[in-house]
Amino acid sequence: LDTKVVEGEAGGITQHISAFQTIRKERAITLLDTPGHEAFAALRQHGAALTDVVIIVVAADDGVKPQTVEAIRFARDANAKIVVALNKIDKETANPEMVKAQLASEHGLNPEEWGGDTIMVPVSAKTGDGLDKLLDMVLLVADLEELKADTDIPAEGLVIESHMEIGRGSVVSLLIEQGTLKPGHFLVAGTAYGKVRTMLDYAGRPLKSAGPSTPVVVTGFKELPEFGDIFSAVKNEKEARLAVERAKIERERNAASTNVTGADLLRMMTQKHDTKDYNVIVKADVQGSLTSVVDSLRLVDTGGEIALRVVSSGVGNISENDVRLAESSGAIIYGFNVDLPPAVKRLSMRDKVQVRLYKVIYELLEDARTNMESMLAPEVVETELGKLTIKGVFRTTRDEVICGGEVTSGKIMANVLARVKRGDEQLAEVEVASVQRQQQEAKEVFEGEMCGLDLRTTKKLQVEIGDKVEFFTRELVRRTLK
Repeated sequence: LDTKVVEGEAGGITQHISAFQTIRKERAITLLDTPGHEAFAALRQHGAALTDVVIIVVAADDGVKPQTVEAIRFARDANAKIVVALNKIDKETANPEMVKAQLASEHGLNPEEWGGDTIMVPVSAKTGDGLDKLLDMVLLVADLEELKADTDIPAEGLVIESHMEIGRGSVVSLLIEQGTLKPGHFLVAGTAYGKVRTMLDYAGRPLKSAGPSTPVVVTGFKELPEFGDIFSAVKNEKEARLAVERAKIERERNAASTNVTGADLLRMMTQKHDTKDYNVIVKADVQGSLTSVVDSLRLVDTGGEIALRVVSSGVGNISENDVRLAESSGAIIYGFNVDLPPAVKRLSMRDKVQVRLYKVIYELLEDARTNMESMLAPEVVETELGKLTIKGVFRTTRDEVICGGEVTSGKIMANVLARVKRGDEQLAEVEVASVQRQQQEAKEVFEGEMCGLDLRTTKKLQVEIGDKVEFFTRELVRRTLK
């Protein structure tokens, strides 16, 4: 097993779901690789639904992470058998026994050697140690579970990925679950259909026939099927068109009945009338990544003050139409693993449309979060400094009061704000122009000291001996998202 998926991924993180095969003891094993980053929950859930045996990879030097817990939940929801691969055992800091204890006590995965029913295999992806044993354990589980499929029926399965390529058109990755698929067969997947023009294996080699559990890449779909769609083979193009029409009617009916989600209702109930929109257009290289990016963007919470609105989304490079739509809607374009052609770049610069290109999803999400934070209304923060009791009033004009008193708490200084109060009643809010101690300008005056004040006011203020003055600062502070 020498496939090194991560070497071709940005930031050393698997960004896509992918399928490949390896041969062990003359038996083919199909492996689906799904991303570990938290934003790719949709892809991991999709992967768990596709699989019969889920290999949960846990770093022996790092322990169980939130993504691991999530993967375990997805695997259980899909009723898939779980095999644990304790990775990075080649590292000096590896502690597989600690990880086993964590999995057993916190997540109910008890190792076989401890009397449980979960197979756990120490491995090293770096050196290759333990990988053969891991594959042997997968085959053992498959035999014990009697995992079998029919081959002499029309092919059925799931769409793993889909994207457009120049010269090839729609390129769709499929995993056949039962039946046999051949070039020339008509396929229906959701609201898309097509005739299989070419069919390649995971390594790009042409295939004349593919059976259950085989990952294939096909061309010939007239439009891109969606990530996660179930596909099935039909007799001819007429049947394919009828199936697509039925699927479209059903999808429209479902969309009408579920147009407003529970999250939408909560947002409508909690958001204020002055909610601002943060409009985005999202383009990604493949359908699965597009789904994950859009879903993750919608999870960025602003407490209802900023509403993130996906104006448009699609698979493929950023186009002139994307720029025109962004210009008319005031949107920012986010590109994930796509290119910005020179002509489109010139148009975006001319129309002053912001285009942000990313290859790592959490960097894209952080950019969106930062931009949305900049749209939040700043928070007014007041800081109490000190209090003073007036002991004498020396001069009062229309916009000025010169008085003196004793600092009763904290400290006071010039160029701050103050409230003049008589009992519980606030007489006015004033600016402190200067503070004097012993007839000299003072930077600060502390509790227990006497001083003179020059207070500036917008209207005539009559202060009396015994009135209180409370000193404070007020500033606008930029808010951040929780």
